[in-house]
Amino acid sequence: MTADLIVTNATIVDGSGAEPFVGGLTVTNGEITAVWRDGAEDAPRADSADKVVDARGQLVTPGFVDVHSHSDFNLLIDPNAESKLWQGVTTEIVGNCGMSAFPMNDVMRSEEWEILPRRGLDLDWDSPAHYFERLEEAVPAVNVAAFAGHGNVRGVAMGFADRAADAREMRAMEALVEQAMEAGAMGLSTGLIYAPGMFASTDEIVTLQRAAARRGGIYASHVRGEGDSLTKAAEEFFNVVERVDCQAQYSHLKASGRRNWGKVAGIIDRVEKTNERGGMVRFDKYPYTASSTELSTLLPRWGRAGGHAECVARLKDPASQAKLERELREDYAGCEPWGEILLVEAGCAEYRGFEGNRLSDVARLTGRGAMDLFFDLLVRSRMGVTISNFTMSADETDAAILHPLGMVCSDAECRCTNGQLSEGAPHPRAYGAFPKFFRDYVKERPMMTLPAAVAKVTSLPCEVFGFKRRGLIREGYIADLLMLDWDRFEDHATFSEPHKYASGVEMVVVGGVPEILNGKLTGERGGSVLRRA
Repeated sequence: MTADLIVTNATIVDGSGAEPFVGGLTVTNGEITAVWRDGAEDAPRADSADKVVDARGQLVTPGFVDVHSHSDFNLLIDPNAESKLWQGVTTEIVGNCGMSAFPMNDVMRSEEWEILPRRGLDLDWDSPAHYFERLEEAVPAVNVAAFAGHGNVRGVAMGFADRAADAREMRAMEALVEQAMEAGAMGLSTGLIYAPGMFASTDEIVTLQRAAARRGGIYASHVRGEGDSLTKAAEEFFNVVERVDCQAQYSHLKASGRRNWGKVAGIIDRVEKTNERGGMVRFDKYPYTASSTELSTLLPRWGRAGGHAECVARLKDPASQAKLERELREDYAGCEPWGEILLVEAGCAEYRGFEGNRLSDVARLTGRGAMDLFFDLLVRSRMGVTISNFTMSADETDAAILHPLGMVCSDAECRCTNGQLSEGAPHPRAYGAFPKFFRDYVKERPMMTLPAAVAKVTSLPCEVFGFKRRGLIREGYIADLLMLDWDRFEDHATFSEPHKYASGVEMVVVGGVPEILNGKLTGERGGSVLRRA
């Protein structure tokens, strides 16, 4: 049988952590059908394939896995996933932080529509299976696996009410989780700093995760607090894991605010001890010390109840606004955060021209007080403002990423340098997380070997998430492959100029389909929906 693709003269880093070797491989019908070292007598002839790539002087690796992504909707708007593809990502895991594309109803459609301004996506699916069908019809450039978001589950069953679920609502939520698992979801994710997930008790989360775990579901959590309440929030995470006895992923492990630096080591120690007792807990982190989230997360819990419409009405009420301002100033205790917050996506025409600026600078340029600006942004955008926060420790970021149980993620949706996905000033991790990881930890500060770094973003996540026959360059494995010009492989996106693709990616093959060849997009796509095994 004639091969579809032969790669010759490559320096192969196979994803196992083993030393690189010079050799080649063949791809037939989406699979790797042969791997050989140079000089092997049974190496196929270089002309025995439809496409032949001479990889002399280049690295060939498995495709990278973004274990914590938010491309749920953007992959339907633009399935080319260019910002991820150009950094070597061939698989994304979406549905994180309690926010997913399913379950979906009119309540969630009205809320999600605020998050997707002007992008025109028709949220017409009515079930997890229907969403997966929409993805398959779109033929994404990357493989996609998805968690069921607890925020969606709660929102569909009981809206954005700040109260405990009654027995009927709990049964409805369990049924929604079971439906998602039957469709192939990876498990349940929570985002406990976001509404409506923040209104749930630990017991509610345990009950719903048990429904997911009965079908092998993983628990992934953006915990309830990452600042002063971090230790208590981490305890809740381990409480859920131990009560359910399930596999889990602690999302983007970090401590926010200098006064909380030093707490990450204790959480890592707890993860290690859980695994020593037979558990399976991992964590992820992006290679930046700035986060990105919703501006509304700065509001106290009572300020976020009821969904966007109620929140905006509350913000317009002078008495409520005065109470919110008083509580916020007490919480900041003279250390107001506006100089550490970057406006990423304003969500309204009035402030779009200020995207990429610190809120303190936007206040100065507009002649407003910072607190007044904060309220006006939320009202005009209908709570749809995205920000970046510069609050993390570089040493703790290193500790999380370098740890054997730590995985690398972008925590970002796929973007593009033109069209609807080029709006705003997104966190540069959308374009540069993976090349920055290699630049930071292998090239500039050699804290990891190249084979170990490749394994961390290929075979490790495939093993953790149960992606069979992926993550290694082996015969019989799915052909998700990269060819990298190692000297040129680096990130270029910055906070001031975020819409810049990484360089040095010469070839990307997804499911056997060449999507980038000779450093150029081919226009073909080969991604698949990966359902829980």
